[in-house]
Amino acid sequence: MKITNIDVNSVLGIRSAAITITKPVALFAAHNGNGKTSLAEAVRMALSGDLAARGVKLKKDLQALVHEGMADGLTEVQIDGGALAWAQLPSGKTVPATKYAPHAMLPYVMEPERFAALDEKARGTMLFELLGIKMSPKAVIERLVKRGIDATKAERVGPLLKAGFPAACAEAKEKATLAKGAWRQVTGENYGSEKGKTWTAEVPEHDAVAAAAIGEKLSKLDAELEEKQLAVGELRAQGSRRADLNTKLPELKTKVDMTDRVEKKLETDKASLADFQQKLQAARAEAGTGKREGLVHDLAASLETMFSHHYPEGDFQLDDKDRAIVEEAARVLDQYEAEHGQIGAEGNPDALAKIPALEKSVDLMTKAVSNGERDLTALRQLAGEIKAIKEELAQPFDSKALQAAETKIANIKTERSELTRQSAAIHALKVAADAAGKKTAEAAEHHADVEAWTACADALAPTGIPNEMLAEGLEPFNERLAQSAVDADWFRVSVNADMTIDAGFETNGELEVRPYKLLSESEKWRADAMLAEAVSHFSGLKFLMLDRFDVLDLDGRSNALLWLKTLSDLNELDTALVFGTLKAAPIADTFLDPFWLEHGEIAEEFEAA
Repeated sequence: MKITNIDVNSVLGIRSAAITITKPVALFAAHNGNGKTSLAEAVRMALSGDLAARGVKLKKDLQALVHEGMADGLTEVQIDGGALAWAQLPSGKTVPATKYAPHAMLPYVMEPERFAALDEKARGTMLFELLGIKMSPKAVIERLVKRGIDATKAERVGPLLKAGFPAACAEAKEKATLAKGAWRQVTGENYGSEKGKTWTAEVPEHDAVAAAAIGEKLSKLDAELEEKQLAVGELRAQGSRRADLNTKLPELKTKVDMTDRVEKKLETDKASLADFQQKLQAARAEAGTGKREGLVHDLAASLETMFSHHYPEGDFQLDDKDRAIVEEAARVLDQYEAEHGQIGAEGNPDALAKIPALEKSVDLMTKAVSNGERDLTALRQLAGEIKAIKEELAQPFDSKALQAAETKIANIKTERSELTRQSAAIHALKVAADAAGKKTAEAAEHHADVEAWTACADALAPTGIPNEMLAEGLEPFNERLAQSAVDADWFRVSVNADMTIDAGFETNGELEVRPYKLLSESEKWRADAMLAEAVSHFSGLKFLMLDRFDVLDLDGRSNALLWLKTLSDLNELDTALVFGTLKAAPIADTFLDPFWLEHGEIAEEFEAA
């Protein structure tokens, strides 16, 4: 990022400063209180769009950033290529992002001390972004598997890696916690990593031989019990039948005692039937000479006419078929005349009128005789049944055998109950033993899950794979820092795998390593400068802002300027803005433009040293 112009009006301690930069390094020097730091703040505000300076955080307080006595202020920075970054005060307006968007790494090159001020976690995140370290799920899964993590579990956290290592690590920890809960549920004990390695469920002893013997006894008892129950069933059925027969016998005797009465009634009904039949026959004979009306009589007359016309008496020259027809017709006519009298004869009308009543009486008595014969037959069958019952009841019945069999069944059941209890107790022990083996296996499985998920979480933690990947990415970053140390003839700075910062000093051929926090003020300035340059290099900004240049001694300042010259000569630095409190500005050089500030303005003429 090459800066070509800086214009600041009425911002902080700057009244007016219109600066054209033509060389890689622009050094702004001044006595204390002449606007050097104000100029640096104005440049930062324009380039970053962040107007928070010197503790001003609220928009209503931005007026405090305007030069005293002025209504408003403006800071502009022209970037080679046409971009113009600016900020207005006290409105707080900055250049739209569509025209200029600050690079994410710009704060670290404008304020070099920011990198060391980050905590280890934030520093690691920043370096991941700066160095473009790829953490695709596939690559991370491969690293997990190489660490011995189960491939299935590694695949399960793969999708979460898209949300970052913290999300995937948290999920693995949650899985480990769930596995511990499952282990606790199986064992009934609190989980411990050492306990989980050796825990086994207590296995109760059970006598398999005794269980087999009891099973054999139970089988024999069941067979005997079935036999006895069948015998008892038969005896109970016999006893029940005898009781039923004894109950039934008096009822049957009562019915059979009515046999004489039924026989006498049957004889009476038969006599009445014969009498009515005789009267009906006489009435029909007497009624045969009377007038006949009705279909039966008409059909009989027609049959007689046809018979006498076609087959006169004495004509027997017929074949067998016709003879059978003639004989059937003659039989029907004979039956008619037997019931109604001779065809053509005139009968007694009074006798004819009696026939329907007599026929009804005959039918009624016929039914009475039929019912009487039926009842008499049934009573005679009952008598036979009574005889059979008496004979059956006369057979001996052993009630003591039934009682003995029932007692035997009760004893078998008692013995069987005790054996069943013993068998159940042994079986319960066997089930418990089998369950113990299953519990041990399940506990071991859950323990394995705990260890696998814990290992997975550890691998995904900042000190695991992220640190491993960052350490790989840190190599070129630290190489850049080492090169700066050589170019500037300074001590070597390095970022460790745990994101801490160290400085290495050679004294009498021996290397002394000190953490960043123990460095002196000037040592921290040099370390910050080299760190900022490394950020500038890997971000592609090729831009630096170095304030408080005066913290260095004369040799240190010379080394710093020569280092910046080397960077510009190698085309690794477009612009460096250096600010320092000096007695006089340095002499201009091919790579260096010096600027002197007095009372908030750029002095047109000044004494160089």
